[in-house]
Amino acid sequence: MTNGTASSEERAQGAKMTIEVYTVSRDGVVVRPPRATVSVPHGYEPALEPLNTRLAPCACPVHRQAGAAR
Repeated sequence: MTNGTASSEERAQGAKMTIEVYTVSRDGVVVRPPRATVSVPHGYEPALEPLNTRLAPCACPVHRQAGAAR
């Protein structure tokens, strides 16, 4: 499956971007109709994260070992 841009007739009215989520087999064949469709309106501006936030340290076994760099 390749990426593509929907024509203006296919997009929801007033949408800046529309994303469709498909189920794909391991051979790359779409096996079902879209599972979800999300539309982003033109006026939407996401809230920005403050610059003083940090992600929590990784909790995987490799980084929990003594002396592992964080």
